[in-house]
Amino acid sequence: MYSFKGRNGYAHYEQPSLEHCYRWLKPAGVLVLVVPGDRLSVCGRVLAFHFKENRAYPLGTPEAVKYKQVVLFGVRRSRRECNRLSDADFSKAQNLIAEMNRKWEQLPVLPDSAGALYSVPESAPVELTHRGLPLDEIEDLLLKSAAYRQAARILTACRAEIKGCPVTPLHGGHVALCAVAGLLDGVFGSGGDRHIAVWRSMKVTDCSEEVDFSLLIP
Repeated sequence: MYSFKGRNGYAHYEQPSLEHCYRWLKPAGVLVLVVPGDRLSVCGRVLAFHFKENRAYPLGTPEAVKYKQVVLFGVRRSRRECNRLSDADFSKAQNLIAEMNRKWEQLPVLPDSAGALYSVPESAPVELTHRGLPLDEIEDLLLKSAAYRQAARILTACRAEIKGCPVTPLHGGHVALCAVAGLLDGVFGSGGDRHIAVWRSMKVTDCSEEVDFSLLIP
C-alpha cells in the first residue's frame, strides 16, 4: 500500500509526485491518494492507465474540508494489464476521473465502515541499504587531513591559549570569565564523548524603581 497526500497551495505537485512515486507500488498494490478534489483530473492519465477500481470519497475532518481534500483508492495494474488496456477502456477510465473531479463535492463522504474491500498483496522482506557517506567517520578523519590543516587558518579563527598554572584553584567566577572570554572554546573528547563548547557574553540590563509610599500618605 502506498499513501500520497497533497494540499492546496501556490504550486501544485500532485501530478509529478504521483508520476514519480506510483512505481514504488507493486502490481495489485493499493494506492491511497489524498489530494484536493478539483485536482483529481491532473492525475487522470496516470490513474486511468496504471490503476483500476478507482474510487474517491471527500474527507469530513475540518482540515480536510478546508483544503477540499478527497481520498482516492485504486489498485495498480500489472504490466500485462496495461499493455492489454484498450483505447476505449482507457478513455472510459479517464472520463470517470474527470467526472469525479467535476462532482467531487457531490460524492459520498468517506464512511466509517468499509464500503469496498481491497486485497493487499504480501511484500517480500525489505533490506535497508545505506548508500550515503559515512559522515561520522569523515568528521573524525577531517581533523587529520593536510588540506584541512592548511585551510583551518582561514576557515576558523585562531583560539587564544591559556598557558601556565594558576596560583590558586579557580572558583566559579574565574571559570565564567574564562568561558565568556572564549578561552574555553573548542572540541573536547572523542567518539561518543565528543563535545563542542562555544561561549559568548550577553549584556542584560535590569532596571528597578523604589517608591517611598510614606510621601504619598497625607
